[in-house]
Amino acid sequence: VLSRAEILSAICRQAQSVGVAGTHGKTTTSSMLTTILIEAKLNPSYLIGGDVNDFGRGASWTGSNLFVVEADESDSTHLRLPLMGAILTNVDIDHLDNFQTFDAIRESFKEFISKVKGPHVLCVDDPYCAEIAQRFGSITYSASLGDSKTESPVNADFVASEITFNNGAAQFKVSQNTATQTVPLGIVNIQLRGIHNVRNALGALVMAINLGASFTQAATALAKFGGVARRFDNHGTHRGITYVDDYAHLPNEISAVLAGARDESDSWSRVVAVFQPNRFNRMSVISHLYANSFSDADLVVVTDIYASGTAAIAGVTGELVVNAIRSAHPNLKVIYQPKRSDLIEFLDGELKSGDLCISMGCGDIAMLPSELISRKLTSQ
Repeated sequence: VLSRAEILSAICRQAQSVGVAGTHGKTTTSSMLTTILIEAKLNPSYLIGGDVNDFGRGASWTGSNLFVVEADESDSTHLRLPLMGAILTNVDIDHLDNFQTFDAIRESFKEFISKVKGPHVLCVDDPYCAEIAQRFGSITYSASLGDSKTESPVNADFVASEITFNNGAAQFKVSQNTATQTVPLGIVNIQLRGIHNVRNALGALVMAINLGASFTQAATALAKFGGVARRFDNHGTHRGITYVDDYAHLPNEISAVLAGARDESDSWSRVVAVFQPNRFNRMSVISHLYANSFSDADLVVVTDIYASGTAAIAGVTGELVVNAIRSAHPNLKVIYQPKRSDLIEFLDGELKSGDLCISMGCGDIAMLPSELISRKLTSQ
């Protein structure tokens, strides 16, 4: 019986393979890269860890000489893939069941980049990526939310600046820093929220240019990109309440999603964040790291832990997350609703017209918007 890593490795050997790695943003970035390469008529094969809305699937084999693959680190598969090129989005703490320590995670990504034969594109907004990029002479990119006229120049090869967010979308200017000058490449628009998606788009654009796409082709593709399932997935507005679902389940992912939930055009009366913690072993180690993840929410509701095949651990419940948030933010309203039926009952009575309700997690919390909307409809 072959492992996933062995099968993916064999597939990667059939083409010039480009891996997209990192703790966060792999699926969106690999989807964006694939979309750009299709726009550039490079006809890539791809294998992505989620359904791309524009494709209606997450994998396709075209027979071309390019293959885009999501290089997952959860079981160290990323270290087994023979790659011609790679993007590294960021390095954060996760999968301690596999790595045991954060230092081991960092070392795995260093090893990952060291094995890449061709271009490696790294986001230097992440300090650990910046360290790896400096060591291996990587192509670098950065996105800044500050005022480019007053900030010091960013030490990256490609920079997104003049970033604005409006109507659930983002616009930014891309420049390339050469040895002698800064060259403006143009403006990019994406129909996605948040600085994290600006970085995802920039990383995909930079790699695509290195694979032969033009800036114009990249910008055209990104403007049309329709996102990935369960990434700020809008389920509609019912009785004035907007329901959104997102896969975010790690502390920095939740912070990024909530930071992007409001832009200049939004008028939500409240942002209600509903979080389902995932995996008992994960929560036993990192529950305290969620303390500051929900600062952009007006109300936080935490459920019990979704096991995802892990065994229960005495004393490890969703209440650990609740306690961490309350300790750091005593004025933030945080509710613990471990039972699904009680959660539905509570939210049905609590949510009001003008609210944005965001369900987050990688378990069956994905069904929450449908359950709440169905309850509203049947009570009419």
